[in-house]
Amino acid sequence: MAMPTLLLTRPETSARAFVATLSSDALGAVRLVLAPLMEIVGIGNTPVLGPDDGVIFTSRNGVRFAPDGEGRLAFCVGLQTTQAAVANGWKATQAGNTAKELIVSLCASVPRIRLFHLGGEHTIGDIAQTLSANGIETQHVAIYKQNLLPLGPTATDALTHCCIVPVFSPRSAQQLAEKAQGRLGNSHVVALSKAVAAPLSGESTASCIILPAPEAHYMRKAVENLCLSLGLP
Repeated sequence: MAMPTLLLTRPETSARAFVATLSSDALGAVRLVLAPLMEIVGIGNTPVLGPDDGVIFTSRNGVRFAPDGEGRLAFCVGLQTTQAAVANGWKATQAGNTAKELIVSLCASVPRIRLFHLGGEHTIGDIAQTLSANGIETQHVAIYKQNLLPLGPTATDALTHCCIVPVFSPRSAQQLAEKAQGRLGNSHVVALSKAVAAPLSGESTASCIILPAPEAHYMRKAVENLCLSLGLP
């Protein structure tokens, strides 16, 4: 029986970081293919922040292209984003695991500072707009862009056999659905959330797992379990 493929369509830096979290047993049971459907590029649009300003980070890419924190406040989505912000000098707090949870958290305990959501050109959740409507002055500043990429021949070939395909964002899920062109029948998709799974709802897949919460450890465990179960002789 052919070895299943673990097909990672995240931007390459994020894909390699995810691979580094997987067990050697899981990786040994699959063939690894990195096929980014998106590349992250800084656009040099970083705002000048005052010492009393704070920021919102919804991904590690936001932290990556932001200035050093210099002890300023950062409200973050997810543990890994929070850890990255701390490492870059921000006084960071995890304010939820989703954009919606972050909004609820900030509305419940209103920060008395000016906030900037430092993110990509494409965002979900309308964080800045929703917070501003609730009296919390927030400005969204795009500091990177997410360029879409085609599905290369190696990935296209991998889809003809048993594949494990973790999907981390609605936009990458939409790109996968468009570029795969109905060829996901052999794919075991693991979606970070219902919102991520939604663009794939019309696709025929071998299976589609939606994580109980959009957290890294759930994704890691689900992917490892599939690698081990599908990779068994």
